[in-house]
Amino acid sequence: MTSDRTLAQTLAVQSQIHLPGTVGRLLKQIRDLERVAPLFVKAGLVRPVERPNPIDTRTSGIATHSSTTKTIGGFLYGAAAARCDLLVEHNAVSTAGQDSACEIDDINYENQSMRLALTAMRQAYELADRAVVEERSRLIFLDTALVMDRSMVPPASRAGEAGYPAAYAATRETIESFWARHHERLFPWNPSGPVIVGLASQRFGAIIQSAQQDLRLQDGRSQILPTETVNREVLAALDGVRDAILGVGERRFVHGILGSFTRTAAFRMNVHAPRMEPGNVVDLGVIGLHFRAGQTTEPRLMQLVGDAPAWTTKALDEIVGLTMALTAVGGAAATPLPVQLAERELTALGPFLEHYSRSVAGELKRREIESIWLSDFDLAT
Repeated sequence: MTSDRTLAQTLAVQSQIHLPGTVGRLLKQIRDLERVAPLFVKAGLVRPVERPNPIDTRTSGIATHSSTTKTIGGFLYGAAAARCDLLVEHNAVSTAGQDSACEIDDINYENQSMRLALTAMRQAYELADRAVVEERSRLIFLDTALVMDRSMVPPASRAGEAGYPAAYAATRETIESFWARHHERLFPWNPSGPVIVGLASQRFGAIIQSAQQDLRLQDGRSQILPTETVNREVLAALDGVRDAILGVGERRFVHGILGSFTRTAAFRMNVHAPRMEPGNVVDLGVIGLHFRAGQTTEPRLMQLVGDAPAWTTKALDEIVGLTMALTAVGGAAATPLPVQLAERELTALGPFLEHYSRSVAGELKRREIESIWLSDFDLAT
């Protein structure tokens, strides 16, 4: 027998067959969320955060962006970072300065996304370094992670690719140098020093995987920051949530347990994921927490360097509350206002790279630059 159905007919049949199952599965996930979310609140793993009002602070936001365009079988890339400084006095906002960094070159296709991510981290730290030296702000937001994930380490088997290892080495050196020179003047080591906050990482599963540990035992409790009080009696009820979490999915689960103006308990990322780099920064302690600035915003993962007892619940609530108050615009890409303003500066990168690419193509056709370089070659030899 031959089949003569169009795609539209096949889609109509499949939608009728799978609709009841899809609806039933989603309803089960909603019931699991409604059952488990209150347990996280009672256990102290999810807690409300008060936002300051009025706001009086100086803050900086650092945004990064990269763009590529094809040329002669490869790519040209532009990587840029911008910093915007804000002064907030009794909720009145004014700009207080800016800074930027840019890098333009050609790049191979292999590992380009990871290499550009490393470049973004390095440029963000370069701008943060100048902000700390110039004492620009009390709170400095980076839209990149503060430390490198182990997956960013270049594989030893790719010895012929020099660009990626060089980018990794440069980024690692920049991060190591920043914390070695400045950590004593930064919060929490210096109570009046600036706070470095990383907002980029989207690893939603960190607090979920910590919750799946037996937090009544020492190995499980070591992941939660000791200064964060949790109810050990209620933690026993979380032993059976693993199946619910796996059924719902980590991203959807975090959406379900976090309401407006709430955060999770802080957890030690260097215990949860110990193979982060650079090692000297990880040794200082790396903590993370998920927060949601409003009903229309997406949950975000905040990274901070340091450990207990310097990082207390009061200090974390203050930083998260201020971050929420500065997130004035909702949506999936909601970020604190200084980061949003810095992102606007980066919109010029794409059009500029297209213009640069056309200039490169034009010069390659004319070959005038090559002629200038080789003009005195015969005389020199």
